[in-house]
Amino acid sequence: MFKYLPYVLFLILIMQGCKKPQTYSEVPAISFSNFLTNDTTDLLGNPIMKGKLSFYLIDGNGDIGLNDYDTTAPWNAGTEYYNNLYLEFFTSHNGVFVSDTLGDAAYRVPYVEPQGQNKTLKCTINIDIDFIYNEQNELLYDSIMYRFYIYDRALNKSNLESTGLIILP
Repeated sequence: MFKYLPYVLFLILIMQGCKKPQTYSEVPAISFSNFLTNDTTDLLGNPIMKGKLSFYLIDGNGDIGLNDYDTTAPWNAGTEYYNNLYLEFFTSHNGVFVSDTLGDAAYRVPYVEPQGQNKTLKCTINIDIDFIYNEQNELLYDSIMYRFYIYDRALNKSNLESTGLIILP
């Protein structure tokens, strides 16, 4: 009986290797990870607070990001798709979040070619955000929130994700 054991184990290993890879939607899905802050200085030596927004992304076909030369339609300047990552900024006033478009931001996430046959892209994206102090060396806000979303190259829009309340030091 034990003389067939190596063959049985070999067959089990082969069958395990033949599993189909898990598939994900071609529409990107994002989820908020964290928001960290630290005091630092800008290039001119002025004191600032730097925030780092981190979120997790899954895209089934890995078509996230833009190349530097992606500047013709639909990614041409002045269109909604020129940038592919959008942050909406909110401040808290008496416990109610109010949109503050001065803090809105848009970014061009660079294109990364997924390797291998399975093009699913799973990654963490980090965004650095600078907060400037006023003349009294105080931040302009004490409580903020960001909502954000991303477009893939096929112009699929991800879910809208939120940081929730962020209390700045």
